[in-house]
Amino acid sequence: MTRIVAILTGDLIRSTEASPQAVDQAMRVIRDCAAALGPRSDFTRFRGDGWQIRLIRPGDCLRACLLILARLRGTPELPGCRIAVGIGAEYPTDAADLSTAMGPAFTASGRALDRMKPDRLLALDGEWPGGGRIDLFQKLAFTVASDLAGRWTTGQAEAMALKLDPGSPADDRQSNETIAGKLGITRQAVDARLRAADYPLLEEMIQAFRTSFSPETADA
Repeated sequence: MTRIVAILTGDLIRSTEASPQAVDQAMRVIRDCAAALGPRSDFTRFRGDGWQIRLIRPGDCLRACLLILARLRGTPELPGCRIAVGIGAEYPTDAADLSTAMGPAFTASGRALDRMKPDRLLALDGEWPGGGRIDLFQKLAFTVASDLAGRWTTGQAEAMALKLDPGSPADDRQSNETIAGKLGITRQAVDARLRAADYPLLEEMIQAFRTSFSPETADA
């Protein structure tokens, strides 16, 4: 049986200008994000600065992308990244190594990355579980999220990374008071950072995107 997944394909931005240590650390950050997204979110590194993540809950892909962008941007010495998401079927495999995985989701993800405009951080392509194409409004959500994330300062990204932590359910995110304690700043400063980073709008977009998918893995 095939299953519907989201495949995140990314590469680091200006990785040739970064030290090998910074590139390796950036990859560890992305790998750790994959682990935080769930025990079945497999991560594979390609060609030094390329990588893929498999999400078995496609509706989580927008939050996953923003989490990765936030954690990288919150550490200014690390290179950023571009991420293209492909939603669709994955051919049956038990392998955690995505270098051997195949299916329309992988094709869509690679195609979206190849077509990304130079100023974009996120892109989306693929098919819905019911067979329909990803529509223009769904792609627009990724375009808008890309633009908003591209404006984050280091401090805003730090706060966003903690607020987007997938370890808590959507209705029990880390409080701004808790985030303030972790960052060593006031709650009011956290409030200001999250507002400036457009967290309320992005969270609304995340939830709207998620509800467009079945909460369970779709099988065909």
